[in-house]
Amino acid sequence: MKKSFSFPKFIRSTYVAVNTIFVIWLLLCKWVSFHDPSNSPTSLSLISFTCLFAAFGNVAFIFLWLFTKKKLRALFSIIAIAICWSVCRPLIGLNYFGRNNISSAETTGLKVMTWNVHMFDLGEWTKDKASKAKILKLIEDENPDILCLEEFYWDSKEPTEPYTDILQKLGYPYVKLVTENINRKEMITSNASKTDMINVGHAIFSKYPLRNEQHYEIHSENKKMLGVEVVVDSNNIFCLNVVHLTSVGFGRKEMDYISDVKQKGVEAQDEDQSKSLLKKLRNASASRAGLANKIDSFKKTMDYPVIICGDFNDVPGSYVYSKVKGDLRDAFVEKGAGLGRTYRNISPTLRIDYIFYDNEALQIEGYNRPNVALSDHFPVIANFSLKKKTIKN
Repeated sequence: MKKSFSFPKFIRSTYVAVNTIFVIWLLLCKWVSFHDPSNSPTSLSLISFTCLFAAFGNVAFIFLWLFTKKKLRALFSIIAIAICWSVCRPLIGLNYFGRNNISSAETTGLKVMTWNVHMFDLGEWTKDKASKAKILKLIEDENPDILCLEEFYWDSKEPTEPYTDILQKLGYPYVKLVTENINRKEMITSNASKTDMINVGHAIFSKYPLRNEQHYEIHSENKKMLGVEVVVDSNNIFCLNVVHLTSVGFGRKEMDYISDVKQKGVEAQDEDQSKSLLKKLRNASASRAGLANKIDSFKKTMDYPVIICGDFNDVPGSYVYSKVKGDLRDAFVEKGAGLGRTYRNISPTLRIDYIFYDNEALQIEGYNRPNVALSDHFPVIANFSLKKKTIKN
């Protein structure tokens, strides 16, 4: 009989110690997912950004111990993953097989697309002169029933310009807008006069009638959740909500510093810069937690099945993710595959854009995240069929 491999005692003890660290790390990620940092910002809240690595580490130790004489030690990490399953499960999409129908033409239901369009690349950050036309072409090709756009902008003097009217002509007669900021256009692009002002916020474009528009005040500094009731037919109405939660607000200097550290490692690190970044991350995390609490309270007052989508600026397993999602389903978890990255910069692990939905009313048929470099975010698309009537006769 083939004997199991046995590590020398010193190495075995080291592995036990490192395995213990990974278990504690993962348990901390679980604790962070239900600990509200809104009233007392803490750096611990940022540990949710490392949950994927903690989970991978524990999986690695499970396989490591299974190939030794001490197979029972694999239970250490197995139990940790079981306890922390609620934060581990959303990290990776496992739907590599099976049907993934993203075409609304094949179902009677609802195709929803959400995208932080970064003001249609107004500042030409992508260095692609055709980016604006490509964004519109992608929307036309995907042809969602409901289109939700974050960081959408329109002229303060004429709300139909420059993109509202174009999108309506693509087949979206119903439009709702909410303003979060009013900016001088010349601060973003040189192709503007000193008097040009733009409104920046969320937009909902729909093929179905929209009613009961709500601008939910989720923060004193003009952060809003745009809510509407989508009337699919006389028997099916949904409460659709679009959000864009607090970003860290890194400037070009900070993004360049992060890029240098990624490329050069420790030698590029600067203590003051690192402390500044950490403070911004901590405060933004606390701010998002407060917004999540407000969203959760508003969600409970809605009369019809809920869909919440948008740019959350937070990762799966975070307090924000757990609080806003609640009993809703995550479209990516149900039909997505891989890491599902939705933010193009910094790290390939950043899935921060979501579509949450009521599983009792909607059956997800497909999920897609087109790999296009037209914004700092990728679009997220989910296709649903109607499960049951939302209005009882």
